Amino acid sequence: MNMYKNRLKDLMLERNISNHKLAKETAISRQAISKIKNNEFHDISVNVLTELLEYFDVSFDEFGTIYTREECLQAFLPNKGFNHENLDLLESLLSKNLHISCKYHPYSSKQCLNIYSKGYFKKFSFSGNMRINTTLYGLTFEITDFDLYKKSENFHFDDFYNFYKKFIIQLENYALILGFTQIVININSYTDKDLQTYLEPRAVNLKDLQFLVNNYKYSNRENELIKTSIIKNRGYIEHSSNNFYQKIKSEKERINNYVDCLNQLTFFEKEQKRISMFSEGNIYSNHDTKKFIKQLNTEIIPKEKLEKDVKRRWGW
Repeated sequence: MNMYKNRLKDLMLERNISNHKLAKETAISRQAISKIKNNEFHDISVNVLTELLEYFDVSFDEFGTIYTREECLQAFLPNKGFNHENLDLLESLLSKNLHISCKYHPYSSKQCLNIYSKGYFKKFSFSGNMRINTTLYGLTFEITDFDLYKKSENFHFDDFYNFYKKFIIQLENYALILGFTQIVININSYTDKDLQTYLEPRAVNLKDLQFLVNNYKYSNRENELIKTSIIKNRGYIEHSSNNFYQKIKSEKERINNYVDCLNQLTFFEKEQKRISMFSEGNIYSNHDTKKFIKQLNTEIIPKEKLEKDVKRRWGW
């Protein structure tokens, strides 16, 4: 399956032709012209394409270029990278909505980014790593690492939790504005020193989160639990690689939701109950990094069409 990248916008600029003029002198609506002009990969019917070729007196090859759908996705990437313009956008969103400023270090042809809070912030410290890529699901903005640490005892839990949530929302807004198909946030397991075991994070109610943040030294445990709780409340869904893993994930989710509702138990008693139920059900923890996905913009390229192209290329 291939896609056709048109040059309508360039041709109209070269010949000083407006949308109104082109619509008036052809049978093509201004709405259709606008869609084709503003999206180089927009589907064009044979009738419309024929009329455009005749109007501009150009050949099929002169009017556009044929791309595979994988190549099409790759063609979108350069403008989505962490260039000066896009970093200015990110800084503007964080500055306007969170009143913070960060340091940015793009690398790998500006497709990856290290980000840090500036040193003068006394209430928290932040570091993260992000990257852009393409998958069968389209253009992906992935947050591979996101650590927001509470430094000040004067930074109350409600303020900290809301600040954390707003930070994630602004990253979503950044990805949405740039036209990414989806945003992915990675979640890591952590060592619980109080229970002396390695655990997968789960969504935790605000009362238990507040208990942890207010009474224990802030660590990876608190960071991953807050992050997990926020993104699940915001509609992120854990990616499942196959049906078998999906079944295990569903059973884990059932147990996690059950123990979180046991209000008579403390947070640590709930965790011990969770560990016990996993053991009784022969459910073993998978401590690989988990990817939580949220769809943003409509897919630029339908997934099923891209899958066909991948299978054709690799002979599947």
